[in-house]
Amino acid sequence: MAARKVIQTVPVGDEPHGVLTDRSGRHLYVLNTSSDSISVIDTASLAEVKRLEASRSPWSLALSPDGSRLCVTNNLSRFVPFRTPSMSEVTMIDTDRAVVEDRAVVPAANLLQGIDWHPSGRFALITLNRTKNLVPMTRLLQGWTITNGLGIVWRDGRVDQVLLDEPGQCFPDPADVAITPDGRLALVTSSGSDRVAVVDVPRMIAMLQAATDHDREHVFPNHLGKPTEFVLKHIAARNSPRGVLMAPDGKTAFVANALDDSLTLIDLERLEVAARIDLGGPKVITKTRCGERLFHSARITFHRQFSCHSCHPDGHVDGLTYDIEPDGLGASPVDNRTLRGILDTAPFKWEGTNPSLRRQCGPRLAVFFTRIQPFTPEELSALDRYICTIPRPPNRYRPLGAELTDAQRRGKALFERTTTNDGRVIAKDNRCITCHFPPLYTDRSRRNVGTKMALDRESDFDVPHLNNVYDSAPYLHNGIAETLEEIWTRYNPEDKHGVTNDMTKDQLNDLVEFLKTL
Repeated sequence: MAARKVIQTVPVGDEPHGVLTDRSGRHLYVLNTSSDSISVIDTASLAEVKRLEASRSPWSLALSPDGSRLCVTNNLSRFVPFRTPSMSEVTMIDTDRAVVEDRAVVPAANLLQGIDWHPSGRFALITLNRTKNLVPMTRLLQGWTITNGLGIVWRDGRVDQVLLDEPGQCFPDPADVAITPDGRLALVTSSGSDRVAVVDVPRMIAMLQAATDHDREHVFPNHLGKPTEFVLKHIAARNSPRGVLMAPDGKTAFVANALDDSLTLIDLERLEVAARIDLGGPKVITKTRCGERLFHSARITFHRQFSCHSCHPDGHVDGLTYDIEPDGLGASPVDNRTLRGILDTAPFKWEGTNPSLRRQCGPRLAVFFTRIQPFTPEELSALDRYICTIPRPPNRYRPLGAELTDAQRRGKALFERTTTNDGRVIAKDNRCITCHFPPLYTDRSRRNVGTKMALDRESDFDVPHLNNVYDSAPYLHNGIAETLEEIWTRYNPEDKHGVTNDMTKDQLNDLVEFLKTL
């Protein structure tokens, strides 16, 4: 640190996000967001000594006041059965042994992101969304499409949930939470509404403890009126406030405004903004930056309930299947798709009915999703520009310039094959390479691959691109396949989705290994 230079690079998992040492400083924990794991690094040798299994997309971590437990939030829900509410997890690590000791379940919630421990050590607070993805968006006017709130994770693994939304005033995309050193207040950022909520922690805990078990489990997680009992105030920040940190003396909070390149300083005695610190970002706001701000802003939706980011966090996926109203109530549930690298992959929607992003994000979005005035032409152009620039991360299965492994080469041959194992010619339209040819690995058509189910009104679906396909589970139009393997082992009985039933297990493994390199 004194020399201010990099002394060593330590390989960890894919897309490392959060880092924290244990109290002794012996181990450094690194969250590998895209490989769903936690690297444990020995700080003396600077080597990874263990890799723990997280849930899906571990995001933030916090150490208990006594240093014995590390809690990790996970951004995505666990895989759940088809047409089943989400089920998320807080992963709890015993720091003495560097092992996972518990997995606290957070039902019907997703996008668990921020976390902070109460100084008493009795509980931690986490931010969360409660996405009603199985309920058509006819409930948007009642504030019941995506609700936003806090989880109270008790030391014994129990979890309470309360909302931060209020009737007519939602609190979209809660991103982080920090508790004052005296445990009296918690500050929660809303990146979708550019505000910070000030929570009276003792009052919130007293409300929970005075309630029945039934109300804590079934009423409070959905009650829009309860926040008025413990939210003291909302404080305006700047564009997309995310991180929040308390000063050690408990007098000031620092809020990081991600899309304003600034810090908002909050006076915790007066509960008002004390100052803004400019971090030296660009002075000219480009069209792409304007689009990025629109993407992350909930002002585009009725009562500011959600933003584009709510379903596509940072341009990726929330891993959920949605019941979209125009398809019919309860009909045609669709898997949410990533926006990473979608330039030149039109048409859009699983039914392939939108020829461009401007059509996808234009008046249709206002009618069926946001329920307010559509974007202006200038806003729509900026949003289109931003979405088209969302990049794909480097492929962890094939570093740039690396040669294919033997298994990947065998998989490539299977992907491009024209005959089966016994020499039968595979019809051209049923070859992998026909529908998924490089460089985008989509022919941008609609195909019937035999996956229509009872709830679907169509049998032909858009051919998705396969770039970074390993990072966009679940799969198929309705998200029913949890893994790439399941596409063919469970949902291709008639060989309509490529001819695969003649493949051996080893061949299918090779095919999957190749697909992961795309």
